[in-house]
Amino acid sequence: MKIIKGICISPGVAIGPVYRFEPGKVVIPQTYITDSEVESELEKFRQATDQAATELEQVRDLVLKHLDEEHARLIDAQLIALTDVELTKKVTELIRREHRNVLWAYFTAMEWYETALANSASQFQQERLIDLQDIKKRTLQHLTLHSSINIPQMPAPAICVSERISPSELIQLHNQNALGIITKIGGMDSHVGILARAFAIPYMSNIEEIEKIGQADKIILDAEREVAIIDARPIDLAKYETKAQEFNIHRRQMKKSFPPAISRDGVEAEILLNAGFVSEIKAVNPTLIKGIGLFRTEYLCLERDDVPGEEEQFKAYRQILTAMKGKPTTFRTFDFGREKMVSILDLEMFQHDATFDTWGGIGFCLDNPWILKTQLRALLRASQYGPLKIMFPLVLNKAEIHLALKIYREVQRELKQENQTFDVDIPLGAMIETKSILDELEELTTLLDFFSVGTNDLALFLLGSKRADNVSKNYYQPIIFQAIDRIAKVGQPKAFSITICGEMASDPLAVLGLLALGIRSFSMSASALIAITDLIRRVNIQQIGSLRDDLLSTASVRQTYKLLRDWHRRYTKGKHL
Repeated sequence: MKIIKGICISPGVAIGPVYRFEPGKVVIPQTYITDSEVESELEKFRQATDQAATELEQVRDLVLKHLDEEHARLIDAQLIALTDVELTKKVTELIRREHRNVLWAYFTAMEWYETALANSASQFQQERLIDLQDIKKRTLQHLTLHSSINIPQMPAPAICVSERISPSELIQLHNQNALGIITKIGGMDSHVGILARAFAIPYMSNIEEIEKIGQADKIILDAEREVAIIDARPIDLAKYETKAQEFNIHRRQMKKSFPPAISRDGVEAEILLNAGFVSEIKAVNPTLIKGIGLFRTEYLCLERDDVPGEEEQFKAYRQILTAMKGKPTTFRTFDFGREKMVSILDLEMFQHDATFDTWGGIGFCLDNPWILKTQLRALLRASQYGPLKIMFPLVLNKAEIHLALKIYREVQRELKQENQTFDVDIPLGAMIETKSILDELEELTTLLDFFSVGTNDLALFLLGSKRADNVSKNYYQPIIFQAIDRIAKVGQPKAFSITICGEMASDPLAVLGLLALGIRSFSMSASALIAITDLIRRVNIQQIGSLRDDLLSTASVRQTYKLLRDWHRRYTKGKHL
């Protein structure tokens, strides 16, 4: 049995045959043309781009059919790049001035752009490279009848394995009922990643051993655990066949109604969704959730190299609130790292680096107040379209909250002077995820309306170099449960709202422990909604309270995990807690 690790782009489990997709290459003849051939070569270029544009329009229509206008805009980006003025100018110059044939001229111009993007320090620019190469492939295909470039053609549902795939190729794979995708190159914020999550196709990338996977007959893809398994043992194959069936059932259930998360003794828990795109909201049946517990607003920056203006942000927030149909959305203000604006905190980077950056979250926006002010103006203006909350991330101390509130009040005054309509009672909160802020929780409860505990980052800050290589296990450390108990104690006497975000809220074993500590609000990924709701419906809250003392007295990850596992087994075997 061979286990190959990668990075999850879209969660899910799949088992099936391998479809090896190789886009192919085209031979570029480096020949010169005569003056009389210039116009005909330019006409070939115009016709090729027109044909490529027609194909992309057809792909766009498929996206609209299966998804929505928001995702269709991903194809619009390719259409814009296809007719880029500078690109057209460069190709024309190479044909007119240097008398290169059209294939050579176009290939040279695109190679220049590709090199510039590949060498860019910006992850945004590097991700756009895949889009550019898709455009290049299409245009070259129409410039020559001898191209070996192909498109995906799966003979039967399979797991597609490729060096990389483009958005249009993903659409074609989806129409051919692809079971999953594995690539060597790809990212969370890539257009392909966004579409894969919208289609709920398991997708794992950053695989160095792509050739080895491509040679396999059958493969197991567990994107959530970030592994691909070749030559699985019969016992593992049987286990994963069950998991794959459960995943497919889960995808169907996400569209159906589901009973509320009320425990056996009548205690209701608040189940919330973590999201970064409107498509994630639309993919979930509204009966499953009480609202959005964490909307990552920095995802708005994925399609650009800067921060959207106020009007663009306002329209995006309005669309989200309208989609929620009266259920509240908690918007986290931009959470940017030092090196660049990122969609999510790069946990892989922190796993191997004992010193990590604390200049992010609200600190970055306070150092660049125009960013926070613009965002707050957009959020307040959008508040008339549905209930919302505003949450400040990665708070280091109460001074940061005082400064953020000062800017917030300034924005309120400005909007009143402009006769803008907005909700004057928007709840404000903080992400509790740093060690330093734990000593200032009492005062924060007098300034704010709620806390959300970012368990992934809290583990990083509390454990430092002691954290495990596998971040997903860090929240079983006794110190994490002790810290959350401390946070819960501060909030409970005041009925101060506390929500758990991060991977911990998606783990049934961890949720049992959190319930024992008095936590009643959980915000999680869509893939965990049904499992956690079902867990809470099986639990007797009064009885599980007896777990608290044992949980807070464990001395190791092993003890904590064993304790929670034993409690979990009791109810899975029919002995309800």
